[in-house]
Amino acid sequence: MTDEREIHIHNNTTMDANAHIFTVIGTVLAIGGVGMLAWALSNAGMLDLAATGLTMFGFQLVSMMMKVGLIVLPERTDGSFAETSGHLKTFLREFHEWQARSPIWRLAAMALAYTIGFLIVRWGLSVGLGIFANIWVAGASAAIVASIIVAPRLFSNIFHAMKTKSGVQIKTTTDKGQEAA
Repeated sequence: MTDEREIHIHNNTTMDANAHIFTVIGTVLAIGGVGMLAWALSNAGMLDLAATGLTMFGFQLVSMMMKVGLIVLPERTDGSFAETSGHLKTFLREFHEWQARSPIWRLAAMALAYTIGFLIVRWGLSVGLGIFANIWVAGASAAIVASIIVAPRLFSNIFHAMKTKSGVQIKTTTDKGQEAA
């Protein structure tokens, strides 16, 4: 019995890798620039404006990334947390359906909860902007946040590589029934 399988190899990594590199660089520069601008505004005596603008930028960026599918729950191919991920996806879908059927009083309560969350994050950012000693530290911090946003697998792959000695793992199984035959 012959095993006739079609194998398709798509080696189109150079175009995708180059485009991804420019996406990462552009995002890091843009968000780093926003962080530096917020720091400059806070140093010019406009801490409230800087913290509000930076918070709004962050909330709006995350919201847009979720809408276009850049932030999604990861698909687990190894079976770990697959059921939990499914429950979270079901929860989010049901929450959006519930929200769409909500009366005005419930929408107002959700808006109040969102506003309270916004104010807490804004307060944290205003404290954070006061901690940075200079514009380069603020820009570097914003660039690190940007790199985590745009390339989250980069950091997880770095930590995973630190745990394993080699990038190649070989798993073998022995079927004792076939050895005896």
